[in-house]
Amino acid sequence: MQDAVALLSDESANPKLLAGGQSLGPMLNPRLARPGKLIDILHIPELREVSADSRYFSMGATFTHAEIEDGAIEEFSRGLLQFVARGIAYRAVRNRGTVGGSLAHGGPAADWVSTMAAIGATIVIRGPAGERRVPAERFLIGACPSPAQSAERFAF
Repeated sequence: MQDAVALLSDESANPKLLAGGQSLGPMLNPRLARPGKLIDILHIPELREVSADSRYFSMGATFTHAEIEDGAIEEFSRGLLQFVARGIAYRAVRNRGTVGGSLAHGGPAADWVSTMAAIGATIVIRGPAGERRVPAERFLIGACPSPAQSAERFAF
């Protein structure tokens, strides 16, 4: 995790995070995003952790929509997360797309943004400037004007 955060701090490289690639991939082909460096975060152990107690549930950013749909993580929401995941695009997209990517890119079809706001989630953001916690309803404030700004604002 620390290596990925360190790579993000090199703004001259215009870094961009990559996990499943379902949000970033389509932006690369028409050159809507032109990162100088791709940072693969898919297999970072901290981003694959799940924990729960009687009050809180925490889920890492690199869980795919399919993993949630298939019940690979503990269900705390009485089926809401599985229901939302099942409605995202089609299975090939769900197999690769991640919760973190969906939140970070926040496109109009990003079901996780409104779902996380509805359940009162807090998004934990880690980047070169440290860690901060943002209530989901205040997480998405608008589209980022450049991929570099997106990498800085939405580092996981």
